[in-house]
Amino acid sequence: MSESSDNQDPTVWLDKLNQDPENHDAAVNLGNYYFDKGDSAQAIVYYNIALQILPSVPGVQTDLGTMYWRNGNLSYAEKNFREVIQEHPDFPTAYLNLGLLLVKGKGQFQEGRALWQALIEKFIGHPAAARAKELLLETMQ
Repeated sequence: MSESSDNQDPTVWLDKLNQDPENHDAAVNLGNYYFDKGDSAQAIVYYNIALQILPSVPGVQTDLGTMYWRNGNLSYAEKNFREVIQEHPDFPTAYLNLGLLLVKGKGQFQEGRALWQALIEKFIGHPAAARAKELLLETMQ
């Protein structure tokens, strides 16, 4: 899930981005606004702008992957989640989301469950690890 965009009128953030096309926060907040509204196409636009400004922000990359998935672009979603894990191996949400995509989106239970198990072992006590435990139980065969 995205960070809160405070449900502000998006024109506030759009104005800021138009005034300064390098305003990373404005682009992220627009992405988050559209994420929260369920408009994946618009969220994808603004998350991509944010990543052009500041390329390696794992939360933005993961939210972009989530929006790609919601938009039906499973290969782009998977690519984003895998890049986050490779570039930011200490970002547990990417493991969780990639596992969800593999299990629920692609039917690849073995790899998805292995990711959740790795998440549990690597991030003891993290809320994502607790969710991974729940998902492992839900997907027991």
